[in-house]
Amino acid sequence: MTVLIIGAPKEEHSAFIHHKITERGKQAVYFDTRHFPAATLINMHLGPQASPPGEIIQPNQPPLALDSIEAVYWRYHMGLQLPQLPTPFLMEMAHREIESALGSLFRNLSCRWVNSPQAVALHAYKAHQLSLMHQAGIRVPQTLISNDPQAVLAFYEAHHGQVIYKPVRGGAHAGRLTPDVLTPEKLADLSNAPSQFQELIEGVDIRVYAVKEELFAGEIRSRTLDFRDDPAAPIVPIALPDNVARDCRKIMDLLGLVYTGIDVRRTPAGEYVFLEANPCPMFMHFEQQANYPISDRLVDLLIHG
Repeated sequence: MTVLIIGAPKEEHSAFIHHKITERGKQAVYFDTRHFPAATLINMHLGPQASPPGEIIQPNQPPLALDSIEAVYWRYHMGLQLPQLPTPFLMEMAHREIESALGSLFRNLSCRWVNSPQAVALHAYKAHQLSLMHQAGIRVPQTLISNDPQAVLAFYEAHHGQVIYKPVRGGAHAGRLTPDVLTPEKLADLSNAPSQFQELIEGVDIRVYAVKEELFAGEIRSRTLDFRDDPAAPIVPIALPDNVARDCRKIMDLLGLVYTGIDVRRTPAGEYVFLEANPCPMFMHFEQQANYPISDRLVDLLIHG
């Protein structure tokens, strides 16, 4: 069998899982999206005579038949290196064709996905993710997505100044919304791009890794608003209440996930508030600090399903 890893050797989590798979005597192959179409070749045969279905040919590697891929680990889409073409229009057309070909290739692979292209794509729409969770009866923060300065000011007042802000899609850490951020000059930046505003949930950060039915939870005892700003924060393994564990599994079903990292805050009153579910989370630091077998379970899932 072959496990295809969407990532690259220089991405440490991709490399870590690659090593663990090969340690078990199985084949693992990286797929670095930056090399397509300039260096990596893709052949997809479709229709009634499409046998075999195609292959991926990467530099300095033997061809990889599509029907030999039994599992895919989507760790990190490394991005695209677009060709330098004479006009912006041609650049945009090339970008569309590359994305369409890659998206079709991924969706045509009939194998185990950890996680599927659809589940990974949903994570780009975090506001929709939160809406699905809320509709399912899961407690999420009061949230505003907006580029309207007046709506932001009203949200800030409604929550008595206890508000954070962060990107709609992610990729940067959360900050506290304070009067110096609410000046007309800074609010005018919303005309360039909307932002996400949430009620500030006081309490303890909890990260839950879920691999199929198995949950690994830990308190991240950080002294900062965003625990990612405190890499030395202790991580303490905990057991989740039954109702919180059920909500974690409900989130996986809602979002089509077989593996995820779920961020939760437990308030001083003992309420659990769910912030997001990441379909391709980093895990190495958490695994080392909490002494959980997350990567072993992930490899089990890729190899055995």
